Amino acid sequence: MRFLFICGLISAGLFDTTAGAEGERAKRVLLVSTGSRISIGFPTVERNAIEKLGQLHPGGLEFYSEYLDIVRFPSEKYDRIFRDYLRNKYADDLPDLIMLFYAGNLRVAQKALAELFPGTPVVVAGLTEEDLPSGSFGGRVTGVAQRSDADGTIKLILHLQPDVKRIVVIGGTADVDRGVIGRVMQAAQPFVDRVEFERWDGRSIGDILKAVTSLPPQTAVLFARMFRDGAGQAVVSATTAQAIAKASNAPVYAFTDVTFGTGVVGGSAADIAHLGQRAGELAHRVLSGSDPKSIPLKILT
Repeated sequence: MRFLFICGLISAGLFDTTAGAEGERAKRVLLVSTGSRISIGFPTVERNAIEKLGQLHPGGLEFYSEYLDIVRFPSEKYDRIFRDYLRNKYADDLPDLIMLFYAGNLRVAQKALAELFPGTPVVVAGLTEEDLPSGSFGGRVTGVAQRSDADGTIKLILHLQPDVKRIVVIGGTADVDRGVIGRVMQAAQPFVDRVEFERWDGRSIGDILKAVTSLPPQTAVLFARMFRDGAGQAVVSATTAQAIAKASNAPVYAFTDVTFGTGVVGGSAADIAHLGQRAGELAHRVLSGSDPKSIPLKILT
């Protein structure tokens, strides 16, 4: 679900335990985010998934939460660390369901979870630019993901700022960043005769914050995604978007609603809360006995 709006260190915690019927073990739900707890989007989607599942599911539930931050730290060494951590922590308390919240590449996190918990169904919710063939995860994964609407956001910019001559596209250098800025530049092609697109994905966040304070008239800024800046510094994408919007003398647009309200003026945006609610609904179906194979993983465009 998206809408036009105008103006995700390893950490873990037990969220909540609801007692089930007497003598019945509560279902264990392991929530795994590939982003950081200090981000805005990942806690938002997680919170909404928990609330929706708690409303729908009548039995006892135990929620466990892990923030892996692998979108900013995608090294093999870090990958081994979080795999060992999860394996050792849940060896004696295997989850009945995994909910995976992600940005970018689903295959990386899902491969690790399949090795660690081969018999556990997985419900995913995230933001992605990749294509996922049906049955690509052996039928144990369902969920919903949202693509960035670059075309819709460019059209919104041109509608709101009909005199715009320049759109500065800001992105990062992490793998998950490149997918989004690539989609933006592809969507820009039909508009190059009308407006100049300038790509900023090799700059440090410090340079960007300085440069956006003195952009020329008839300029708009389109923030794609940034988990690592051009200098190699790991950052939090939504927080970075908000910092850029506060510093910029030109309107700033973005692709997720969690960036709005602190300077970002709009975009054809993914509804992050809705992604979490949809994941909670799918989790209820799986915990109630539905086979994930019967619920296709849906990519929203």
